[in-house]
Amino acid sequence: MSRKYNLGGDKDVKTHIFFNPTKTGDLEDIKYLLDYDEENDAQYKSISNYIMQVVDKSEFLCKGVNKEYVTESFDKVDAVIVIGSSMNILPNGNIYGFALIQFDEMKNLLYIDLICSHNGIRGAGIKMLKEIEKVCNKLMMDVIKLTSIESAIPFYEKYGFVKKNSSCKILCVMTKTVVKKSSSKSPRSSKKLGGGKTRKNRI
Repeated sequence: MSRKYNLGGDKDVKTHIFFNPTKTGDLEDIKYLLDYDEENDAQYKSISNYIMQVVDKSEFLCKGVNKEYVTESFDKVDAVIVIGSSMNILPNGNIYGFALIQFDEMKNLLYIDLICSHNGIRGAGIKMLKEIEKVCNKLMMDVIKLTSIESAIPFYEKYGFVKKNSSCKILCVMTKTVVKKSSSKSPRSSKKLGGGKTRKNRI
């Protein structure tokens, strides 16, 4: 059995987030709180194509996941969070993991539609979850929600996720309450919009 590379001590790691430009929902406030450059929206398609190429041609990312489901998820989610090499912005750098996410501002939660980590790198899954928690903290969202397959349930339970139905064993809805940390931007503060108008964030 080959020894896994440990991502934990690697300083050469960067998080990238790209929003789906085809979504019609109002994500303006979320982008603002994440200091997001909307020019990155143009890269969403190339990033999704690159990830699908990796999934198609390798066994280290999304192994066992239906590839059609991955493609469909890219079309319907709000954004993709990717962890990879800080040397180059993806798709030119290495990819350690990604998560396809949706924001539910009414319920103040972030839903993980799909999460895949490099199965040859120790710590990639943990790093991915920590990065998602950072996003939630910036947005002051209370809960992370996902649906887990049976084999992954112990992993999520280890890192604070709880099954919504305790008797569930196969496809289980799981949630985690996000520990709040102080943020430099208040989600309730007004921000300047075009024409000198202000608008309150809805999160």
